[in-house]
Amino acid sequence: MKSIFTLLLAALAFAATAQPQKIHYQAVAVGANGKPIKNSTVGLRLSVLDSLPTGSTLYTETQAASTDASGQFSIYLGGGTATAGTFANIPWANGNDKFLKVEMDAQGGSNYQAMGTTQLVSVPYAMAAGSLREGALLYGNNGQQYQLTIGANGPAWTCFPPVTVANAGADQLNVCASSVNLAGNTPSNGTAAWSIISGTGGSLGTPNAATTTFNGTRGNSYSLRYNITNACGSSADTLQISFALPATIATAGPDQLFLSGTTATLAANTPAAGETGAWRMVAGSGGSLSASNNPMATFTKGTDSAYTLIWTITGPCGSTSDTVNLRFPAPVGTACGQAVTYAGESYPTVQIGTQCWFAKNLNVGTIISGTSDQTNNSTMEKYCYNNDPANCTTYGGLYQWAEAVQYQNGASNTTSPNPAFTGNVRGICPTGWHLPSDAEYCTLTTFLDATVNCGSTGFSGTDAGGKIKSISGLWNSPNTGVTNSSGFSALPGGHRTTNGTFGSLGVNTTFWSSSESSSTIAILRNLYYGNSNIFRGNSNKGNGFSARCTQD
Repeated sequence: MKSIFTLLLAALAFAATAQPQKIHYQAVAVGANGKPIKNSTVGLRLSVLDSLPTGSTLYTETQAASTDASGQFSIYLGGGTATAGTFANIPWANGNDKFLKVEMDAQGGSNYQAMGTTQLVSVPYAMAAGSLREGALLYGNNGQQYQLTIGANGPAWTCFPPVTVANAGADQLNVCASSVNLAGNTPSNGTAAWSIISGTGGSLGTPNAATTTFNGTRGNSYSLRYNITNACGSSADTLQISFALPATIATAGPDQLFLSGTTATLAANTPAAGETGAWRMVAGSGGSLSASNNPMATFTKGTDSAYTLIWTITGPCGSTSDTVNLRFPAPVGTACGQAVTYAGESYPTVQIGTQCWFAKNLNVGTIISGTSDQTNNSTMEKYCYNNDPANCTTYGGLYQWAEAVQYQNGASNTTSPNPAFTGNVRGICPTGWHLPSDAEYCTLTTFLDATVNCGSTGFSGTDAGGKIKSISGLWNSPNTGVTNSSGFSALPGGHRTTNGTFGSLGVNTTFWSSSESSSTIAILRNLYYGNSNIFRGNSNKGNGFSARCTQD
């Protein structure tokens, strides 16, 4: 007769005992007549199935159970004789449902009959832990993973993978720029994001990249947060950035070209907080400063009549400089024939008729490339033939006309002075001296040779050129008619053209006058190695020629 086997599900429980793990199981055996099978021994076969009531068998065991006076019995699943699988290796935590299949022989033998299959709806933690290894993973409802760890206080589940600890990098302070490179650590677990906590005028290049750029405003400070986030949480680190102001633009003050005494009060700008200023003399001899760091220091001249000083402002972000030119009167009582010291060079002088002349070409100013025009920038500039300073030492500098007259009355290489020049034009000459006019060159040349025609253009006279040219071996041969009887000692310094090239060294020399023919053309004198006479002509003001000074 078929027996009826009833499961009391409320009595199904789990126990975590010593190994092997066991499940406490209670039920009532009821016969075909509907009455409990009392005080009897029944045979049981129990199987744990995976995923479905008809799923694969993970484990099977058999054991005998004794019923009491009400037909109830109590056993431990895992306490019988295993016929398939190992109870301790049942994968409770593999994520699949588990089912218990029960078979019974009411006579206590092995003629088992299926009694039913019941889902195991709860797997106890202790049971699951007993079948898992440290490092095992479980999946949460919101994409999290949890990893089993076993510590001093027992097993624990922690979110996995833990978010990478954020590192924003070292603070970047007093940066001498308006941008920096950010270098947060690259997350192994999580996504990166930069944000600005404080500071105005800042922007991020790529906020969601670990390495990116940050642009700010010079003089401002910023706080940035670097955040790494994943399903397990977030980690943040902060970064401080400050951008230093650029160095203050140095201003040395206006040139003082017509000083009457022996001292000059300087007028440079004051450095900003955290910066220093310093004066340095770069041209002239024997001068002194009352205080080298005072923007309004007093400068006292020495043996020279012309000086160039540089005012430099230095701060955390570098330095800037500006120059000022100072021109003092020539020494009192200087007689023609005595040398004049000017801008660090000594110039012999010579009396020719009623005039006193420099007997050496001017070599004053800062050398610039022949490819550049000289400009009205408060700094005297010169060309050296073939851009070689040694040629300036030998032959003197070459100057465009506007530079030679020092832009007086607004003169330039394309505009006439306004008002027109009257009297002496000091130009690049020292105090007490000036750039000769066309009329003054006429006085010189006609004194040496009465046949010179000052009203015409071209070569004229017979031997004025020979009396002016130096007898040095610097002139090409033949240096026709040379005697230098005047002591003027003209050297063949060549010229610089308007397109920036140089030519005629050793062949000829040309001297600017302060007189012009038009807004773009000025009057000159030229000497040639193959002639003993002198040339009066005109040329574009943009050419570079030599310059001489005559005494006021």
